[in-house]
Amino acid sequence: MKQNPSPQTINERVTQLENEIRRLQSELAVLRSQNLVEALLKTDASLPRENHTVIRNERGLTVKGTRLTLYYLMDEIKKNNSLKNIRDIYELTDEEMLDILDYIHLHKEDVEKEYQEVLQTAERNRKYWEEHNREIMAKTHQQQETVRAKLKEWREQYHAEKKP
Repeated sequence: MKQNPSPQTINERVTQLENEIRRLQSELAVLRSQNLVEALLKTDASLPRENHTVIRNERGLTVKGTRLTLYYLMDEIKKNNSLKNIRDIYELTDEEMLDILDYIHLHKEDVEKEYQEVLQTAERNRKYWEEHNREIMAKTHQQQETVRAKLKEWREQYHAEKKP
């Protein structure tokens, strides 16, 4: 005869099944998103969707209600990061992610041109600050050496005074 499972065994199995359901639901959501993205990318015509996610402000093309620009997202896309990871990293909803991809697809040339301008500006800024900081670091290093020499001198004086 088959024994009845213990309450602990039942609870463990329920937890196991609930975790499996969550995993499968998450996987299903990702697959549905990917199917929708693929359908959007295959469509060349404008879609009858209003985009409530992408706005233009002083920072450029931005996700509404955030400081997140499309340029950050494009960096991630160009690094071949998965759309699910990008969505999760930046805590975007599926709808926001679809709006972003839709906007990028429908305005490819303009978005790519702006993205290249942003990259060039970032490179100029990086070079400027690298040079600026090089001078500061040289001064800081010089000051550290002066302080070390002074500490060494004081240590020697202290030890010399301590000796009888």
